[in-house]
Amino acid sequence: MNNFCTTLKKLSATFLFSILFFLNTFAQPTGFVDEPISSDWDIPVGLTFDNNNRMYVWEKGGKVYLIENGIKSLFLDISEEVLNFNDHGLNSFVLDPNFNSNGYVYALYVAKRYYVINFGTPEYDPQVNANEPFRTTIGRITRYTADLTNGTPSIDYGSRNVLVGENITTGIPILVDAHGVGSLVFGSDNTLLVSVGDVAVAHDPIDDEANNSWFQEAVNIGILTTDQLINVYRSQSLNSLNGKILRINPNNGDGISSNPFFDGNNTRSAQSRIYTYGLRNPFRFSVKPNTGSGNPADGNPGVLYIGDVGWVNREELDIIESGGKNCGWPSYEGLNHLNLGFQDTNFFPLNHHQPTIDWRGPVAQAKVNGEIYSIGSQEFMGDAFAGFASIGGLWYTGSNFPSQYQNTYFHGDYEGWIKSFHFENNQHIQVEHFVQGIHPTSMAVSPSDGAIYYVNYFYPDIHEIRKLYYDPNANQIPIAIATATPSYGQNPLFVQFDGSQSSDPENTNLTYEWDFGDGSPLDFNQNPSHTYDIGTSDPSLRVAKLKVTDEGGKSSTKTILISINNTPPDIQTTSIDANDSFCNNAALQLALNAQVNDAEQANNPLIYQWVVSLRHESHSHVQSIINAQQGNVTLGVVPQDGQTYFYHLSLKVTDPIGLTDVFEKDIYPILTVQNDYLNLSDPNDLISSGNVTKEAKKTLTASNSILPTANVKYKAGENIILIPGFKVESGSVFKATIELGCNN
Repeated sequence: MNNFCTTLKKLSATFLFSILFFLNTFAQPTGFVDEPISSDWDIPVGLTFDNNNRMYVWEKGGKVYLIENGIKSLFLDISEEVLNFNDHGLNSFVLDPNFNSNGYVYALYVAKRYYVINFGTPEYDPQVNANEPFRTTIGRITRYTADLTNGTPSIDYGSRNVLVGENITTGIPILVDAHGVGSLVFGSDNTLLVSVGDVAVAHDPIDDEANNSWFQEAVNIGILTTDQLINVYRSQSLNSLNGKILRINPNNGDGISSNPFFDGNNTRSAQSRIYTYGLRNPFRFSVKPNTGSGNPADGNPGVLYIGDVGWVNREELDIIESGGKNCGWPSYEGLNHLNLGFQDTNFFPLNHHQPTIDWRGPVAQAKVNGEIYSIGSQEFMGDAFAGFASIGGLWYTGSNFPSQYQNTYFHGDYEGWIKSFHFENNQHIQVEHFVQGIHPTSMAVSPSDGAIYYVNYFYPDIHEIRKLYYDPNANQIPIAIATATPSYGQNPLFVQFDGSQSSDPENTNLTYEWDFGDGSPLDFNQNPSHTYDIGTSDPSLRVAKLKVTDEGGKSSTKTILISINNTPPDIQTTSIDANDSFCNNAALQLALNAQVNDAEQANNPLIYQWVVSLRHESHSHVQSIINAQQGNVTLGVVPQDGQTYFYHLSLKVTDPIGLTDVFEKDIYPILTVQNDYLNLSDPNDLISSGNVTKEAKKTLTASNSILPTANVKYKAGENIILIPGFKVESGSVFKATIELGCNN
């Protein structure tokens, strides 16, 4: 672990609150253990197992690793092709149900536009491809074949077969930096199911993409057609792959003839591939075991359990028992929330399919036998919960959990928990806390030990694979905590080490083993001291390790870097010191640079890393990572949808032997337009044509009816101006646009 001499500048109180909130943890039910098994990953997003209990872990950047008998090896590397930006990357990987005989594996990812257009031509330049910024592009589904003849599977790269997205005009449109591709899941009939987000930015009123040069350019090169410049309504269009669950032939990518909208004249059209629509961001989903038909002609791949990430109001768990269902986005969220800004009659869903459970609103609630019940009721038993990003989950059908947790559905929320949901005939009856304070992105059950393994990822520090298992007599791993005072200084350097904060979950006695990293004998005291005398004035690094072992023999290790004849770099100024805000009517272009001093490393290169992330509510989306002292970034216009958005920029400067200084900065957009719904309850505030005589009272009003037609604008602090001749009854609800105004 690097030692930090940290300068925190304008650290966001909002972000600190979200961290503290999610560190509030709940213990697992009695007898269950949740423990980390590995952390040496670079943004892991998913995992799966084959029938021989080999684990496959894929990273967002485009690499899949195979873990067999504890040994990790690279299995598939398509990082040259994968666009690793914000939500986009290699988001799913799946083994064919007959993998042991055919060796087929499938990858779902967003591809770099430059790669899609130029790879294999004389114009292709790997350097240009590596540095291409985010642009509109496509999602792809690609199949590879693994060679199974030598015991351990290995990829035959010559077997590459693109099922969806053969070229720029045939892929899944990727138009913005979020809500792209999600998961690959095989149905009970061995058809391949695919989840795709709406790749749109919800904004009230809806943005007109037809007048936006960014989206027009995507039309010009064939990523999408003009009729699909409809923003979030692509989820409702049967001519778009976005906002859908697709069902395709795993051999060629065609739609299945038993799909609900299949067109026999165009088997590769969007409507031929669509199984379910009206979704926002169905990042993860699963098929309930032992449901569906084994015959693709029956059109029944099984019962789907879908986690659909919500916008502002609700998170969803959708249960789909048959094809053709419209889940309602963007007009609806959750069981009963109507988005008043998305009422276009051309796309308004009639008799839409409601989710089974929603949360994030005033209370978690479930639909049981056609009625909606809140958590804590007899029909929906359990304790209150909330969340911000419904990820998805799996059905546990193993026998290694107690009977009450067998045939149980486990679902995760990225912000951040795993809970068990008990169903009878797909009707929810109870929820129970399992793990809290985590950030799950994928789950799988090991065929060997029956445990649930899951990815726990949160930028920048958490890159874990964890294991959730049942063992009432389990000896849990102790927690090693080590400090060193000081951790840097001049030779000879006297250091006081402290391991007293280490602990054991079972409260057994720990033994301590210190390795000071300089060849001296091991020390078995809890809080030893040690003098480093390296006999030179040159900067040098030593790695000290504390290993703690409990009475049952389980151990964990903590490392500390000791820097001798060295001090941390010092970030003195940056080019963004004066940037606190920007007007949200246009993107802000920033040139990043920093003035850094380092007393000992003046002639040695320092390592720079700028990270730019967009944060809202408790979400954090990494926008750019620049590994250089200088660079350029764009802070884009943010949605004005009632959430608080800001950009978080950080610079970490590390010297050649590990000492670091950190600079952090938050930059807030100044909103230029705020959309609201007003209830004018006092007739004295109104004049049928002309100006209101006094400033109207503004109150948010819920309404399930389509708003009266009106185009009303007023400036903050001024009276409302009504359209001449427009009449409003007392208590009427109408939409207004508040122009706040700002200066860059």
